[in-house]
Amino acid sequence: MSLKMPEREAFNSLWADAVIEYEKQTDRKIDHDNAFREFKNLEDLERAIEKQKEHFGAFRSEHRRIYSALKKCIAPMEPLLEVVQKGIGNTPYAPASAVFGAASYLLQASTSVSRSYDGIEELFQQMSDITVRLKEYECKKIESSLSKKMTDILAFFLDIIGKVEAAINRKRFKQWAKSVFLKDDSISSSVTKLQKYVEAELGLVIALTYGRVKDVQEIASDTQADVKLVKADVNDILTNQRNDRQRAFSEADEKKLSDALKTNTVEEVAREHAGNWEKLTKGTAVWIRDDVMFQAWEQEKAPCLWVFGKPGVGKTMLAARTIETLQNKYPQHSDIPSLTSVSYLYFKDHNPKLQDCAQMWKTAALQITKANDRFKKHVLATIEKKQDTFVSAKLIWRHLFLDFFEEDVSSQTLTSLAFIVIDGLDEAPQAERVKLLTCLAELVNHGTNQRKCRIQVAVFARPDVRGDPGFEKVSFRMQERLIEVTPDRNTVDIDLYIKQRLGDVSVLQLLKKRKATKEFQMLAKLIYNSVHSKSQGMFLWARLVFDQIRASPSPEAIKASLQGAPEGLDDMLYHVFKRLEVDEQMHRSYLKILLTWVFCAYRPFYVSELFVLLIISASQHCYMIEDDLRARYSSLFDITGSFVEPESDQEQITINEDEAADDGSDFGFLDNEDSGNDEDAEDASNTLDGNDDESQSQVENTAITSQGEEDTFNIPHHWHEATVTFSHARIRDYLKTEGDPSTRRWHDSSVVPDDTNTVRLVIVLACFRLLTTSITDTYSVYSLKFYAKINWIKHLVEIDFSRIPKAAAVPLARQLSNLFYDGPCLLRTSFGARNEFIETWFSVSKYSSLVRKIIGDYVENLDGNQKEWALTAAKSTRTLFQPLMAICASTWLTKEGWDDPAYLDKSEREVWIMYACSTLTDDGNNEGSVDIFNVDNGFWNIPLDTLESLANIEPVPKSAHFYAGLAWIMMEAEEATYTDRAIEYFKKALDLLPGGWMAMEGLARCYGENLGEYETAIHWMEDAIYNLPRTDDLAGIDFYLETRISDWKLQLGDDQESVEIAQTSYESGKGFTYGNGTASDSSILRSIKHYIEALFRTGQYSRIVELLHDLDARDTEEQSTSLWTVFLRYQIDNYYAVDLFNKIGKITQELKNESLQEFMKASIQKATHLNSNTIADYQPIWLADQLAEWQYHYAPNPQESIEMWNRIVTLVDQSNEVVQQSQNWFRSKAAGYSALIYFNTAKDKFNADKDASVDIAKIEDLAQHTQGSKRYYRASYPALVLGLWLHEYMKADREVWSACIRPSIKQALYLLSDEDPWNDQEAYSQLGEALFAAGDILNASIAHGVTLKPLKDYRKGLERQESGDAQESIPNETEPGEQEGDHTKEDMSNQQNAETDAVKSNGQDIGELEEGNDPQQSTYDKGSTQEEDNKGKAQVAAPHLSKIDVNNNDNEEEANKDNEGSENDEINDEDNDHSDALDVSVNPKYTGFGYWWTCDGPCKTPQSDYAELWCCRVCGDSCFCEQCIELHRRDEIPARICAVDHPLVRIFPMIEEAKELTDALVERRFEVQQRWLDALRKEWED
Repeated sequence: MSLKMPEREAFNSLWADAVIEYEKQTDRKIDHDNAFREFKNLEDLERAIEKQKEHFGAFRSEHRRIYSALKKCIAPMEPLLEVVQKGIGNTPYAPASAVFGAASYLLQASTSVSRSYDGIEELFQQMSDITVRLKEYECKKIESSLSKKMTDILAFFLDIIGKVEAAINRKRFKQWAKSVFLKDDSISSSVTKLQKYVEAELGLVIALTYGRVKDVQEIASDTQADVKLVKADVNDILTNQRNDRQRAFSEADEKKLSDALKTNTVEEVAREHAGNWEKLTKGTAVWIRDDVMFQAWEQEKAPCLWVFGKPGVGKTMLAARTIETLQNKYPQHSDIPSLTSVSYLYFKDHNPKLQDCAQMWKTAALQITKANDRFKKHVLATIEKKQDTFVSAKLIWRHLFLDFFEEDVSSQTLTSLAFIVIDGLDEAPQAERVKLLTCLAELVNHGTNQRKCRIQVAVFARPDVRGDPGFEKVSFRMQERLIEVTPDRNTVDIDLYIKQRLGDVSVLQLLKKRKATKEFQMLAKLIYNSVHSKSQGMFLWARLVFDQIRASPSPEAIKASLQGAPEGLDDMLYHVFKRLEVDEQMHRSYLKILLTWVFCAYRPFYVSELFVLLIISASQHCYMIEDDLRARYSSLFDITGSFVEPESDQEQITINEDEAADDGSDFGFLDNEDSGNDEDAEDASNTLDGNDDESQSQVENTAITSQGEEDTFNIPHHWHEATVTFSHARIRDYLKTEGDPSTRRWHDSSVVPDDTNTVRLVIVLACFRLLTTSITDTYSVYSLKFYAKINWIKHLVEIDFSRIPKAAAVPLARQLSNLFYDGPCLLRTSFGARNEFIETWFSVSKYSSLVRKIIGDYVENLDGNQKEWALTAAKSTRTLFQPLMAICASTWLTKEGWDDPAYLDKSEREVWIMYACSTLTDDGNNEGSVDIFNVDNGFWNIPLDTLESLANIEPVPKSAHFYAGLAWIMMEAEEATYTDRAIEYFKKALDLLPGGWMAMEGLARCYGENLGEYETAIHWMEDAIYNLPRTDDLAGIDFYLETRISDWKLQLGDDQESVEIAQTSYESGKGFTYGNGTASDSSILRSIKHYIEALFRTGQYSRIVELLHDLDARDTEEQSTSLWTVFLRYQIDNYYAVDLFNKIGKITQELKNESLQEFMKASIQKATHLNSNTIADYQPIWLADQLAEWQYHYAPNPQESIEMWNRIVTLVDQSNEVVQQSQNWFRSKAAGYSALIYFNTAKDKFNADKDASVDIAKIEDLAQHTQGSKRYYRASYPALVLGLWLHEYMKADREVWSACIRPSIKQALYLLSDEDPWNDQEAYSQLGEALFAAGDILNASIAHGVTLKPLKDYRKGLERQESGDAQESIPNETEPGEQEGDHTKEDMSNQQNAETDAVKSNGQDIGELEEGNDPQQSTYDKGSTQEEDNKGKAQVAAPHLSKIDVNNNDNEEEANKDNEGSENDEINDEDNDHSDALDVSVNPKYTGFGYWWTCDGPCKTPQSDYAELWCCRVCGDSCFCEQCIELHRRDEIPARICAVDHPLVRIFPMIEEAKELTDALVERRFEVQQRWLDALRKEWED
């Protein structure tokens, strides 16, 4: 293999970088070490080991397995060493010498730390799994691009060896154990990269093999013919699968779907499914696929499949396998639309988000819309027409599912089919089960002899559901299929599970390592036979046993455990709890409380929350709770969430350990960290708790006080993210049974809560303690107080007070009376939970009725001053809430004076509560609409007169503060009538008590924000600032008010004065620290916004730079976070946004300030926290997108943005389907920018006669996605630009390059052919972009031209107004649709000449400009056609639009009149035979041309004033107006928008063919569009 000089240099660079990294890790210079010259192959390494027997003796005799693993890993790479050697030439550190020498040093290092053997062995074993395929390279000749890939692989291998040796030498691990190296972040990352490069090598091999297909054709033409036949069959299948291409729905449509269907249940179902998939043991549950009942159900011989089984037999795993089976047969992917959908639902009794039937049907519908566009369109139509659909589960089922999937039995067309898999139905509340059974009954009874409903439902549940009301209406009506999960059926699965768990038993692991084969096999057989015989097919039973024996210290202990394990699941659970009781003498109360809270919780608790609850309820600081949950109690609890400490913490630990290595005496106690017993830990905890005999309140106070006196325990961050649930639903059932005295079987357990009724009472009282103490603030577990606020009453409702003794009920009654009699205390429970508070107390009567009953039953035991009130409250809900109403009115309408700090809160919460309460009757029923109480609704929802009435409910004085408070709420309504009344009352308040700054501020906002009278607003705001009391409580309000004046000055155009005011406001804000939770936080950010805006308007760029650095130096209350970082993050909020990134970009260009660029880059990276935990949130990915886009447009090198773009793509692709769907817009944008950068890099290399294959391979990776074992091109920008490259640079065959472009064109054609005209404008734009990439300039200009009709109409009307002449003028001689420039390889050096020629070539045909040949007759002329020539050249054709007779049609204005006020009320659907016909007044192909183009240049030309628009063929949606195109040609565009050598085409003024098409659409001559689409469809069909 001979290499060109640039290629050899690239090889040398790759390998040199690897050697440098190795030398950095090991402090060893390869070229100065003769040891590296001794090794050329494995034999040399082995001989060297033999020579050093004195050092390696023990290694050779007892641990030869390490060398075996190393040899297994390196042997497949030996052929690569020779290949890479040819690439890099003779260097001092040839690959063989370096790799084998490094391995030798690693083996020597391992002998000094013999405990590292296990980790090294496992590491090499994993790496051998990666490198095994490389042994195929026995050939002497290999492609250079593949050789580079091999060099990368060897480089990573050398890097891994160096890092492992460095880790051993540092002795950084306290315990050397299996997987110790694989858990090291840097080593694990390198192994992952090695694996990816080997996989990439496989992809490159495939690509290179494809490049040799033509050579193979000459030798085996007959075989090739057969291959073509097979390929044709595959294409037919794919064609049928993709006939219904996915619609590119508008953002509004997607929002409608999200609003209607997306709930918390969607994410919970996805999370549950992902967890089940991880737990699924390989090879288990496959028997269900072969079951005749399953096969009959899958073949639609019955609509329902029931899979029944006892608890713990593996029903959930069977459901997971069923889902996998169906999805393998019917792939579910948005890029490959399918009429067969597979959805799945999980009911879980421990998770309230997975218990509602209606939410489940919404989740199933959302899953189906992912791949079935017809169903998606049906859902949108239902949302529009049948708004009552989502009121109940039954209506959702009927309207979304039954109406859609029904079809004629005789139908021969392809119709939709849905498989719905439901697991855990028995765990749903009975009411929800009955709802679901009612729905299934409708499905079973829906079919007739003529019609059927193509919905197949599989339900996995316990047999108990057979007793539910309504089950008889579902079962066996149409020979429903039934599968019973029995021990016989589970034999194979149990066998596999047992064999898998045997590997977890510590004693077996030890026997295996010591090669005690006989003892190992005997013990393994004993365990296997015992568990298999006693489990009776129940996985939970087997799991409980293995959890007990896995850490047993000896075979004898294991035998004793197995002998003591009883048969039967309930007996086994009892046995487990009894063993825990014996083993947990010091932990029984701790465990009992833990079981209590998890059992009774309405949602899974976080670990941090349980830690605090144990302090309150068990008086224990359970610092070891994480370890206990993961190990000691792992058979009872599951933990969902990451348990990896933050990276910074890990780094700190490493530093401390390294320091400890220097002086171990100071940190000796760390060496025995795990040796302490549990009793010691609990003794330490008790020292914090105080005397165990104290009362609960004393204990609580002691715990809290002690925490305040010492350094508060810093709860690990991941405790706030990990939730705790029971490991199986059966555990909850067991606790429920044993917690009820009437059903309890065993009475001797002190661990299991013996009375759940009493337990719930304890929980209610604990919730009161959470609300009345500061412990949640102490530990920053604020979510726990919120839980107490909204759920204490729900726990109270569940208590059976007939079983509660009076001695326990009286304290509760007193607590309730105190709470409701004390209005301020009750009001505080609404803080942060206003909507929940209103919904609980004012939407239904059951909660208030229960409180009234408890207070009434024990009124004689209440304090004397409350008895009279309590007697009336027990009979009247209004009286119950009267103290609350009184405090709300007082807070709202009374103040001590204008200097009262209470004016900082304008009492919006109190007004909503009063409004909700005012609608109640005495029995607690609501006479109003609770929906309008939502926090997102404005005060305009409360009638103006009702606001007046609310203010007069309570007897408060009609003072100035009364009118000011009332006026403020009216002002916030923002409606004209409310504003007028507000102005009247504000002025009345000032008349009663002059000097009221709050009333003056209100007047300023009425005039400025509501009425737009800025001069008057400024006058009142200045008066407000002048009259502001100078008190500590109101400090900082002045600069908050000044920010609004600055804003209004900008609105008036007074820029300079705005700067001065903004500066004053900003300087005033320096007296406050952001993050204190007061009004100053918002004021600080607003002052920054207005200051930057004012400075930018006046061109004071240097002052902006100074301001940024000043912000970066200002601290906030957020640790290690500057005010500049906070402001960057808040750019997502329009209230604080200032178009910051573009402004700073322009400043960097103007000032040529490179340091500012570096400052911005570092700042944005610091503010961006995008990782796998935050990818689902909008703010982090938005900020990351802004960073990458800013770097692309303004950084010196656009390559700097690649890292962040790729990070976005990778994180989204690795997320679950919910995240992939919600963040798809960001992912597509990131992939598009990355592809553009790679394309420009490849283009530059191409022009320089360099290899661009690496960049093109990256584009191809972005352009494709994997479905099953196949790769498909996406309908995406990367695929388009790849097609353009292959077509115009590589001169590939049409079959090759068109495959990249075809998906985008077909998707656009689909959208233009459906019955929904609202998506057509986006489709025309997509079609134009794709046709530009294909080189079809004429048809691309037509497609883009259609979107330009609004601009054309506006310009035409403007010309008529100005000149009175209807004649249109063309600004210059360039033909519409004409291409600017050319970029074939032969003409690249003459780019400027080609561009000039293209502009001046008036009258030439587009084909001449695009192809560079003689002019050809355009097929747009009447009666003419153009066929594709024998060379496979792309057809540049358009249908015969000019043949249509236009004389007998109404004009455009009349056509538009017909369309006024009409709308598309129904979208026809092939699957829905009940769809109504379209309204005849609706134009089904025209809804108006509202797609406006915007110039991407620096001009500020209004969109309506463009005389020309030029569109880039490469960038896709980049375009320039007539002014900016000249700047672009001179490369004077300040930001990086479009490469100067990209070809541009003028798309406006519209070409005649586009005008004719738009006119025909307006005039309802749809055959014109259809003929054009048919021609394109014929050209681009598969």
